[in-house]
Amino acid sequence: MTKEFLASAAFLGAALVSARWAWWRRTTPGLRVLVYHKIGTPPAGSKLKDLWVTPEKFRSQVAWLNAHGYVTVLFSDLLKAHRGEKPLPEKAVLITFDDGYENNYSHAYKILRELGAKGNIFVVYNTIGKVNLWHNPKTEPWVNMADLAMLREMRESGVIEFGSHTMNHPNLEKLTLEDAAWELTESKKQLEAALGAEMSAFAYPYGAGAYSPAVRASALKAGYVLDFSFKQGKTPWPWNPDSGPIDRLFIKRGEGNLDLRLHLERGASRLF
Repeated sequence: MTKEFLASAAFLGAALVSARWAWWRRTTPGLRVLVYHKIGTPPAGSKLKDLWVTPEKFRSQVAWLNAHGYVTVLFSDLLKAHRGEKPLPEKAVLITFDDGYENNYSHAYKILRELGAKGNIFVVYNTIGKVNLWHNPKTEPWVNMADLAMLREMRESGVIEFGSHTMNHPNLEKLTLEDAAWELTESKKQLEAALGAEMSAFAYPYGAGAYSPAVRASALKAGYVLDFSFKQGKTPWPWNPDSGPIDRLFIKRGEGNLDLRLHLERGASRLF
């Protein structure tokens, strides 16, 4: 092989590796909202391994946020900022978790508390203390959900706040509007009664309905002030609800601190 060929091959390889990460994108303004699901190790047979982040990696990511001047905030902080009552810190980050797994309590909550950070969990009311019943256990293993005592401990600590993720985790676009409205209003009512706190925030299961005018109107009518999609990106802040829901930055299992930085700065980490 000639030196020219080797040099060309090396350049091409470097370009491909470099292109995989979104470092070349421009820094984008907007609200930084991270979304996690499960903190731990996926069970055998899981096809949704990207939804799992190890405790070690999560700890490293939270420590990285602290070391680089980011300030983790709660739903109540975001609500005050949205209402013009108190501005967000310059480098505010909202850490969110979807569903309400037991491992959010056993791993994420304890790591956040130890590192002086904050987090927020969207809870599926009818699975509290049970398992993630929206999955078919023949195709995706069930995982334990946090029970009410765990949720209350996290709330009382001031480390974690909660929002709704419906009663049963359905695809809201596949329901009648009447059934979707029930999922939205009943989960808000039940969670507020169980946790003794306002549920101002809502996340659409699977992201479904976030951009459906009728479904989103039902969410806002139910009394949610902050609604979150599963679309990748950052939403301009101050936020205009008429422009759509708040987008988030999905942190996957294989992503490290470089990915975290790119999510926060560029609104995306990798192309593939």
